[in-house]
Amino acid sequence: MFNLALAFAVGLGVFALAAAWLGPIPALFPALFFAVLALFLLGRRTGQKITRELEPLMTLLQARRVDDARALLVSVRDRWSRWQVMLAGQIDAQLGMLEYLQLHWDQALPLLVKGKWRNAQALACIGAIHWRRGDKAKAFEALKRAQAVAPKDPMIVVVRATLLLRDERRDEALSALADARGRIPGNKVLTDLQTKVANKQKIDPKAFGEAWYQYFPEDLAKEMVTRGRRTPVPGAPAAPEPPRFGARHAPRR
Repeated sequence: MFNLALAFAVGLGVFALAAAWLGPIPALFPALFFAVLALFLLGRRTGQKITRELEPLMTLLQARRVDDARALLVSVRDRWSRWQVMLAGQIDAQLGMLEYLQLHWDQALPLLVKGKWRNAQALACIGAIHWRRGDKAKAFEALKRAQAVAPKDPMIVVVRATLLLRDERRDEALSALADARGRIPGNKVLTDLQTKVANKQKIDPKAFGEAWYQYFPEDLAKEMVTRGRRTPVPGAPAAPEPPRFGARHAPRR
């Protein structure tokens, strides 16, 4: 929030100077320009600092040092959330994903909800949690919003269509797939899934690859047990990537 306040102060200062010379109405344009420019530069500067502080995150996740990764995210959130707009929600979503990948649904849900704005991954995980709890209305509402936020993300529609199919809502699944294929033409995963749904063939989530386990990590644990291997530490599939920060990566309105 401090960046926003500083940018506003810059704009106000430019307005005062320009108004004395040009008058109040013409002074609005340079004031707005310099306020936006200041916000962009301040946001980029803060984003670069946050990114540097988060550099060890992927190493910690790959080493399965989940507690250390969580502590790092909390530290960055507490340090910088007063400076960067929407930073707290972004990091809360990352913390929610850490809990989610460890199958801690109750701990993950409130964190994901805090960071769900314009975050398709968080919305899809929220929908999957509601599905597990049997609240299908909330589940499909969240999944539909996730697809609207990221219409070109094939895995979002794969999750939504698969759960619709499990709920015996084949027509809705086909509609979701058709809409996605119109936005992502030539995607093999969507094409194959649409064909199988239309022909009433069995859907095997293993065909979706590791991306599926990001939303259903418990399936990976079951598969590893079936293969006779030691059950992996929850969180092995698709560890969440550090979020990007700064004006270039602000969510589009």
